[in-house]
Amino acid sequence: MSIMNAAPYSLNLGQPQTAQSPKEQARQVAEQFEGIFINQMLSSMFEGIGGEDDIFNGGYAEETYRGLMTETYADAITKSGGIGIADNIMRELIGLQEIEK
Repeated sequence: MSIMNAAPYSLNLGQPQTAQSPKEQARQVAEQFEGIFINQMLSSMFEGIGGEDDIFNGGYAEETYRGLMTETYADAITKSGGIGIADNIMRELIGLQEIEK
């Protein structure tokens, strides 16, 4: 199984799949990876903020909201060009695909 045949993690459930070229697939996977990476960076950044003394008093609801907030931030950053990781990943994926041929 090649890297391009692996199904990337996606929340696009229920949406019709369109035929994509290998280059488009590589771009989509690279952007998804970059979004996950940015989300992890933001999550660790927000970990030390607040606590039980802040305005929301901590708790499960705040943890859930913070997770959704960091996911939204990561998605917005990725869609606006990201931090440049997707371009490098895309090049590597295409290079690996060419090696397999």
